[in-house]
Amino acid sequence: MTDLPANPRRIWLRSFYEFTPEEDGYIGWTEESSRDRMLGLIEDDDLFMIYGAVSAETEKSQRNHVLGFLQVKARPIRDIDKASPAGRRNRLERGWADKWTHAIPVVRAWRADEMILLERIARVTYRPEAGQAIAVWNPPLLPEEVEQALKIKVTEVNVFGEAPIAESALKNATLAKAFRPSRAFPGSFGERTANYEDGPTCLYLARFEGDGFALLGEARPQFDKSVLMKVGVSNDKNRRLVELNTGFPPAAIGKWIMGMVSEPYDGRAAAEVAEQAFKDRAERKLNSLGGEFFQGDWTAAQLIFSAIPGVSRFGR
Repeated sequence: MTDLPANPRRIWLRSFYEFTPEEDGYIGWTEESSRDRMLGLIEDDDLFMIYGAVSAETEKSQRNHVLGFLQVKARPIRDIDKASPAGRRNRLERGWADKWTHAIPVVRAWRADEMILLERIARVTYRPEAGQAIAVWNPPLLPEEVEQALKIKVTEVNVFGEAPIAESALKNATLAKAFRPSRAFPGSFGERTANYEDGPTCLYLARFEGDGFALLGEARPQFDKSVLMKVGVSNDKNRRLVELNTGFPPAAIGKWIMGMVSEPYDGRAAAEVAEQAFKDRAERKLNSLGGEFFQGDWTAAQLIFSAIPGVSRFGR
């Protein structure tokens, strides 16, 4: 089992009013399109780092503090599928019955055992002035931020709708210890992952055709022609494009397009090396939005992409 990953795949950022996985075994969105957009980005067993929303509904001592971590499965459900009677009653009493009804299931959860400000972990990804946009966009943490998040001391807690945790579950230890090879990933050997990771894999650079600034909750500066873009790898560019656009209604005026696609690499691992090479170079020429997302001059991005080893011809 030594070849299993030692870290979670990715950690995404999300704000909650409270952290109650024992009562609510899901992460919900009020708009179905927002939930579906995330489904096009996440994979099984990704983590969400939950922090206290800056809101009157959040206990003052928890605002902007890391509350815990939730591990999810990438499939759509309704909130009632994994909500306890106590959780449903709480939402009804607080006037939240119509909120967060479009959901994805949580399978494991860890509550933070130490009070840590979000800014100490997500030093780049989180910006207070863009708090509302981040709450909507749910960006992934950068690799160096993931490294810091894994150092937070946590205790594993029960998740409603899942089997009770074992007596040997993690207690007051760093989150990293939950992802040692011996624990592996629940469901990581399924058909979906094997089919996705094995075989020829391409590097792609997708471009958002529309107002990327509006998508980020910002106003476009005058004369700024920057575009929103995403780099990634896939063994099926057409399927991946459908996934990226899943969260947008058919009548939407903005959508993702496959701007550039490389020749196939021998496997996913080789393609991911090329992806990291793009990210490393793009940080000097483009505005990093965290994880796989960038904003900047499209011509500059094309030049970076074309210079990555192994990229020889492109297609839509």
